[in-house]
This record gives sequence, structure tokens and C-alpha cells, in this order.
Amino acid sequence: MKALAGPTLFRQIATRLAAFTLLFALLDVGIVIFTYNRQPESLAQELLTLEASKAAGSTALAPDLLAGPPGAEHWAARYVEPDANSPIAPLFRTDSPGALLMDWTRRERIAGGYRISGVRSVVQDGQQRWLFMQFEGDGVRPYVPVIVNEIVQHVLLPLIPLSLLLLLFNIVAVRRVLQPLRRAEAEVDALDPYDVLLRLSEVPEPREVNTLVRAVNRALTRLDETMAILRGFTANAAHELRTPLSILQLSLDKLPPSPLRDELQADTQHMTRLVSQMLDLAQADALAVEPDTTVDLADIGREIVATLAPKVFDAHRDLRFEAIGDTSARGHAEAIYRIYRNLIDNALAHAPGETPIEVTAGPGPQISVRDHGPGISDEDLPHIFERFWRKDRRKSDGAGLGLGIVERLAQAHGGAITVENATGGGALFRVTFAAPEHA
Repeated sequence: MKALAGPTLFRQIATRLAAFTLLFALLDVGIVIFTYNRQPESLAQELLTLEASKAAGSTALAPDLLAGPPGAEHWAARYVEPDANSPIAPLFRTDSPGALLMDWTRRERIAGGYRISGVRSVVQDGQQRWLFMQFEGDGVRPYVPVIVNEIVQHVLLPLIPLSLLLLLFNIVAVRRVLQPLRRAEAEVDALDPYDVLLRLSEVPEPREVNTLVRAVNRALTRLDETMAILRGFTANAAHELRTPLSILQLSLDKLPPSPLRDELQADTQHMTRLVSQMLDLAQADALAVEPDTTVDLADIGREIVATLAPKVFDAHRDLRFEAIGDTSARGHAEAIYRIYRNLIDNALAHAPGETPIEVTAGPGPQISVRDHGPGISDEDLPHIFERFWRKDRRKSDGAGLGLGIVERLAQAHGGAITVENATGGGALFRVTFAAPEHA
């Protein structure tokens, strides 16, 4: 079944984390802009300091420093000396001639806007110099470099490593949380529908995963109980139908010969076979093979061949048996007997004329049954082991259960059944079993 192409939990968390980071950044930007708009003096101080930083690397004024910030009118920048003869001497804060205590900034309201003046100390080649700057402006456009610098320094730079750390934490945390879910998914995929005792491994944490796994295990238990009831009903119904069918068959045998009697007997035999197969299927689903039980596949093969020989000879067919090498296997004798019987019945039903049926035990823990019929078409191969499947229901009086029973019995033994078209024609069915533990 194709998996749903929905977003992963990691992608959902990462998307929400990115959205939260973006929202936090926008909020931080809004706070920065709002704060500086309420504090124009701070904007002026930061702007002059930012512009003065352009002069630190050269004794001459840089072109971008001479150009000033965008939107600044009448921008002026020059080095000055803090002495009494300087035109801006009254603006220096001194407690003795020639001494400057600190940088300063002045903001004045003028017609049409404001005027910003200030001095910043600049150290060049170990020598302190004083840079005087002044400009006029209106609005916040001259302060755009300050706001951008503030956003970069106090919004983007802190958020980038923080976002990376959160993303890393997201990867580690989500993968750790999802690990029990992935393990549960693998265990669910590995569940054997015929092994009713399998359950998912319960993890103590996280609690949500534990709750989910326990709920799945409870559902599996209820499903197994339901299937057990269904299997029990099928087995009981098949068992109860055997007696009236046997009585009906005996009653039909007492009737005088006629075409109607022959038709009724054929229908009764068909119903009897179907009931037997239903009972075999119910028993196969409930079969449990003990690990220390060893059987001889050759002995069981000889027994079934002797039992079915009259039926095969009546159909003018030849039933051949061969044992090759060691034929010991771990298995259930009665179940393997039913495997032989169903495969031979299948060969009788689908191979034409007087062609032989070859039954082989070995080498090793395997058996095979080959007919010399038309073989199996490629389009039928995927379906022949499906229960109740028949290629042409009008030409077959079977129920389509025989090969399904064989497959289920093989699985109960820890083995498998395969089919191929044999060289020279015909279908070759091979069933493998587990080897004995002492082998």
C-alpha cells in the first residue's frame, strides 16, 4: 500500500520554528524602531558614532564619510583641535585648557527639521584626533544606517546562531521522539498474520508513544480473539456438516441407478470435499509446530501415495514416488500428510489425460509434486495461492482452497511453497521445511 505523502513531523516542527523565529525577528525589529523613534537623542549619538567609525582606518577622510548618511543635508565632517581658537571651542566640555573629557552630541530644532552636531574621538596610529560632524535633516531617513546596524547587531546576529541551535535541537529531539515510532512501524510491518502471539514492544517514554503502542496491542488482542471465534465457528460448522453429508451420501447410494442419482452424488462429494477443506483450513490456522518434533518426509510420502493410489489408478493415471537422501524435517506429521494430499489432488484436477504425477521427498527437508499438464501462465502465478481463487469457476468444481491450505501449512512449519513451470511441461510445486535441530 502506498504511503501517504503528508508532511513529516520534523518538517512540521521545523516550519513552525522558522515561522516563530521570523515572527520574533519582526517583533524585535518593531521594538527597535519604536524605541529609537521615542529617543531621537540616542539615534543622533549612534549615527555620529557610526559615521566616525569610517575614519578609524585612514588619516584622510573617507569618501563615504564625506558623503554622510542618506537624507542628511548640509553634511560637514572635519578634524578639529580642542583649543580656545577653535570655532567650536565653546562646545567642548573641559575643566582645564586643552582637555576634552568626553565625546558629545547636540540636537537642535530648526525650521523644517533638526540640526545634529557632535565630536567623536578617533585613534589613528596611536594618536587621538577629534572629528567634528554636523548635518541637518528631517524625519528618520538619516537614521536608516543606525537602525539597520542595530537590527543586524541585536536582531539578526543573535537570532541566526539561536535558530541554528534550535534547529539542531529540533533534529535531535524529534528523531529521538520518533525512534520508538519507527521501531513500532517496523514491528507492525513484520507482524505475521498467522502468529497471533506477536505484539509491539512497549517503550516507557515518551508517554504518548507508549499509549499508542499499548492501544495497538489491545486492538491486536481483540482482533486475535475475533479471529479465534471465527476459526472456531468455521471448524465447528465443518465438523457438524460431515455427519449429515455422510448420511446423505449413504442414502443416495441406496437409490436405484439414474442420471439424477449420479448428479446428486457428484454434488454431495463436492460438498464433502469443501467441508473437509474448510476443516483443514481452520486446523491449519491453529496449527503450532513443536520445535523438537522430527518427522520423515519419505515415510509420510509413501503413506499418502498408498492411500491415494486407488483414486489415481481409477483416473487412469500413474502416481510415482521417489525419496532422495536424508528426508528428515521438523514438522507435524498430519499437517504434512495434508500438504501431500492437496498437492496430489491439485495435480489430478489440472493435468490432462493419462499423464503421470511425480512425488519426491528430499533431498533435505523438502518435498515436490510435479504434473505433466499445461503448466501455469504468468498471469495466474500471483493468484494460485489465494484462498477461493479459481481461474474459471465454470470449469472447476473445487473451492480454490487446496493450494491456500498448503501455503498456510508450509508457513506454520517455518517453510514456504514455490511453483515453477518444469522443463518439458507441467507445474512443479516444491515445499520446504525447517531442518531438525540435531541436523
